[in-house]
Amino acid sequence: MNKYKPYTLREKDALQYLNIGRTKFRELIDAGRLPQPRALDTCRLWRTTELEEALDKLIGVANDNVAPIRNSWADVLEDNTSQSDEVK
Repeated sequence: MNKYKPYTLREKDALQYLNIGRTKFRELIDAGRLPQPRALDTCRLWRTTELEEALDKLIGVANDNVAPIRNSWADVLEDNTSQSDEVK
């Protein structure tokens, strides 16, 4: 196994690196939310650092704006209860 982080990735490797599907990957690129690939002759390559920076912005890591993870139905029910209390 290669002990060095790759500098660039082809599309199939970028999908695995970001852990997203091809359709979502292409949607994010078309929307300008992920970087366009670089061309090396006929190869389309993405720089790992650019992918990381874009994903950090998408998921809020760069701004410490990470959404809380709900661990159970109790969390969901608690949120619904507090929202209904606010409505009263």
